[in-house]
Amino acid sequence: MEQELESPIAEPEHEIVETVDAIHKATDSIERHVEVIETLATSVGPLTESVDRLTATMGDLVRLLGPMAAAEHGVQAAEQGVREAEHEVQLAERFFGLRRRKAAAEPEADSAES
Repeated sequence: MEQELESPIAEPEHEIVETVDAIHKATDSIERHVEVIETLATSVGPLTESVDRLTATMGDLVRLLGPMAAAEHGVQAAEQGVREAEHEVQLAERFFGLRRRKAAAEPEADSAES
């Protein structure tokens, strides 16, 4: 008779133990997730500060490089102007039938190297 009483009680007891174990595992998992979230939360502040510093540095670089880029653009425009002027000189030379002579090597430079 005792076995008959234990059987109906043993099965629900076993299910309760399994449920309690599952709750413990879920609680442990939640605690690990909370730890990760806390770590992420503490990292957000320093990361934000780092991004702010990077943004400020990039702004400084843009301010410094702006005039340099404008100067380079000016140099490129001047070079283009020189090329156009040389082309116009060539056209004028052709129009007047002139030809350029290549500069002869200086003899003093050749003898100094020997």
